[in-house]
Amino acid sequence: MSQLDQSLISARLGELIADARFADALQLLDDGLLEGPGDPWLSGMRALLLLETGDLTGALTASATAVQLAPVAAFAHWTRGVVLLRANILPGAQRAAEQAVTLDPEESDTHLLLARVYLQTSHWELARMAIADADSHGAEEEELLPLRAAIAAGRGLEERARDTWRVFAMKFPANALARTGHAWTLLEAGDVQGAHEEFQQARELDPTNPWAQEGLVITKTKLLPVHRRWTAAVWGRVMQRREETMVITGSLLASVALSLLGLRRAGIVLPFVVMTVGAGLPMLDAWRRGVVTR
Repeated sequence: MSQLDQSLISARLGELIADARFADALQLLDDGLLEGPGDPWLSGMRALLLLETGDLTGALTASATAVQLAPVAAFAHWTRGVVLLRANILPGAQRAAEQAVTLDPEESDTHLLLARVYLQTSHWELARMAIADADSHGAEEEELLPLRAAIAAGRGLEERARDTWRVFAMKFPANALARTGHAWTLLEAGDVQGAHEEFQQARELDPTNPWAQEGLVITKTKLLPVHRRWTAAVWGRVMQRREETMVITGSLLASVALSLLGLRRAGIVLPFVVMTVGAGLPMLDAWRRGVVTR
C-alpha cells in the first residue's frame, strides 16, 4: 500500500473512530485487506482497532499476522508490543518493544512503548532511560509526564510524583488522565474537596474513565457527614443481603401478629394485616428481582 493510500485510510479511520463508528472502521480495514491481504500495515491497524473495541483475542491474532507479513517492520513489532502489553503478556511485550526500537531507533513511540513495559515490570532505571530516549527523539511532554510520575511513585518518591501530576494537570487541563492522577495525589494528601473537584473535571472530560468514577465514589463518601456515612454503610450491607433481610423481617412481623392474637387486645384486623405484610415481603422482593432481571 502506498503512503498516500495509508494517509487516506488513516484520515477516514480517524473520522469513523471519532464518531464511535467502530463497525464501519473495521469494515474499511477489511475491505482494504480484501484488495491487499498481505498488507502488514492494514493488519496492524486492524489489531489496534480491535484492541480499542475490547476484542483482545482478535487483536492478538491480527498483530501476530502483521509481524509474520513484515518481520523487519518496526510498526508491526510496535503494534504487537502494544497488544501484548494490554494482554499483560510482559515478556512478549518486552521482546516486541525492543525489536521495534532496534528496527527504528529514531521513532519516539517505540521508546515510549518500551518505557511502559519497563514500568509494568518495575524496572525503574530502564524505564527512565527509555523515557529519556523518547524525549530526545521528539516525544510530546503530554506523553512523558505520566510516565515520569509513575517512575517517581514506583521509587517511593511520593512528593515528586505529586508535583509531576500537578504540573501535568496545570499544563494540560483538558487531559482526563492528568486531572485524574492529580486528583488521586490530592486525595492521598488529605485534600478530599480538591480531589473531588478534580475527579469531577476528569469525569466530564472522559465519562468512561473508571479511575475517575472510583475516585468520585470515594470522595463523595468521605465528604458525607459522619452519621450519613454510617447510615449509608449500614444500608449498603442490608441491601447486599436483601433477600435474607426480607425473610427475617417477615418472620418478625408474623410473630408480632401471633402475639397480638394471643393477647386478644388488637382484635383480628390488625394482626391479620401485620401477618399479611410479613408474608408478602419475601414474595414482593422475589417478584421485584424477577422483573428487574427480565
